[in-house]
Amino acid sequence: MPFLYNNIFNIPERSVLDKKLTKAFFLKNFDLSATEKKLLNNSIQSMDWMASIKPTIANIPAVVTDNYAYEEIQIMVCTIADNKLNELADKCIVLLQKYIPYQMIVIVEDATHFVINACDKRINLNDSNKRTIENYNTTTAFSKLYKNEIITSFFNALDFSVLDKTNMETTYKSYIQAIVQFQTATITGSFSKRSHSRTEEDMMLLANIETIENEVVRLSNQIKKETQLNNRVSLNIEIQNQRKEIEKIKNKLGTV
Repeated sequence: MPFLYNNIFNIPERSVLDKKLTKAFFLKNFDLSATEKKLLNNSIQSMDWMASIKPTIANIPAVVTDNYAYEEIQIMVCTIADNKLNELADKCIVLLQKYIPYQMIVIVEDATHFVINACDKRINLNDSNKRTIENYNTTTAFSKLYKNEIITSFFNALDFSVLDKTNMETTYKSYIQAIVQFQTATITGSFSKRSHSRTEEDMMLLANIETIENEVVRLSNQIKKETQLNNRVSLNIEIQNQRKEIEKIKNKLGTV
């Protein structure tokens, strides 16, 4: 039995599509690379167009500027084989977000788990029909059978009824804010609704943590190859300093 994602999103019936998006559509309309074709043909089992939030149907004004277009919000579900979510979710997200030019919520699922993604897309200055992706905002994997207090709060924040529907931009950014608030909650231990400006700050702090964590991995790998004791000591000290910096950032995320 398919997982009912609209029990989370509660998109009004008039905007729900529940249509299949065929692989032939991608192959016919887009110039896919060999790697993308392999992903599409061998790894993706199905793609479902769950909902399309449009100004005329949802009664939410569109916003178009020189750099950004918030004309429609599409919600897509991509199904892959079991136990492949960690390996393939990001690749599927990139494929869908890259070629479909609208603002999108992408859900990638297997039989037991799923992730949710939203991206910041800017109009490509060289081709107005294409989009340049600035940020990928993706959750960790959720179980289809279990949810805790933080996950429940996150799902509540995705409910269509509570989104800021001033216009299509604020609506879509409500989804991004909810994802960032969830990412923050996994660190702080509690889900807190934030202002737009605070969400932007949290996004930068989360990005800083990721950068520092990658540096810690690099230094740790360097230690394994280092033969000089004094150099190993110096690298260990640097790792400890980086971890202290991560703790400082986590403390900032925890402030109200």
